[in-house]
Amino acid sequence: MCEVPAIIRLRRSFFNYVEIRISRISNSKGLLGMGKYFIKALIGLHEEYFEPEIAELEPAPVPEIVFSDIELLPGDCFGIYIKDLTERDDIQVSTALVQGQPRFFNYMEGKLTIVGTSCRTKEGDYSYKVQVLRGGEIAAEKEETLKVLSKGFVEQYLTVSTTQKEQRSDDNFDKDRVHTERAKSVTSERPLWEGLFIKPVEGRISTEFGMIRYINEVESGRHSGLDIAAARGTPVEAANNGVIRLSMMLTVTGNTIIIDHGCNIYSSYAHLDKLLAEEGAEVKKGDIIGEVGTTGFSTGPHLHWSTTIGSQYINPEALMESDPLSFIR
Repeated sequence: MCEVPAIIRLRRSFFNYVEIRISRISNSKGLLGMGKYFIKALIGLHEEYFEPEIAELEPAPVPEIVFSDIELLPGDCFGIYIKDLTERDDIQVSTALVQGQPRFFNYMEGKLTIVGTSCRTKEGDYSYKVQVLRGGEIAAEKEETLKVLSKGFVEQYLTVSTTQKEQRSDDNFDKDRVHTERAKSVTSERPLWEGLFIKPVEGRISTEFGMIRYINEVESGRHSGLDIAAARGTPVEAANNGVIRLSMMLTVTGNTIIIDHGCNIYSSYAHLDKLLAEEGAEVKKGDIIGEVGTTGFSTGPHLHWSTTIGSQYINPEALMESDPLSFIR
């Protein structure tokens, strides 16, 4: 009796093989016949059951691009929502309306961006093209003509002392900017706000957004928010849900709080008498975060309330009139 090594390779698919070794098979007629039968049976199984199956890949979905508004005032914002994206898709935007590429965030079954416009945006039609690139090819494209309407801004003239004017020096603005930029370098990847923003304090609006301001007969720029006149100590509420990213005394804006509302939207509360919320704290719409004051560069008790998308100041009233998510169905 001698040993007959046998190796049977069964092809299971294009890339996988099963190896069966029969290392001790007798050369006797009976056992050898059984071995041949066993081999034949395995080969039959291979032919019947292990033929490769080629799975058909479903075609990737075609992305759908949705714009919110196509008519804007200077200082307004608009949204873009894209659904049916794949992980390998890239989004490219081309426009003369704003500079740089917008930041997109995951939302529901797609991606969302909110874009702010400057109060200095000139009246006219602006092309805004969005492309979804997939493997270097255009998977989807949509181009809208956004119409920026005319809006007049009133002028304001202030007379201040030399000491007050020095408080608004470029050096002091630069010092403050270190802290405000730090606060706005972090944002929640999902919307934290719910519905419309609310006015943080009751009172008369003494300075409108975008107002052209002159200090001692010299233009000092555009007003970046709303000034709301109110008595010192009046409670100031969070305009919407969010996370406190800044709560400290700054040189120009005095006691200042910045709230991150998610997806790059922030609100700021300046010249506060008291800071009543700490950095990192989560707040709800209507929570008391401070008290009206006149700290920093200020000519009297008021709240300077501003809203930004990233670093772009927008009109706070735009967020009070329309929820940025309302166009998504």
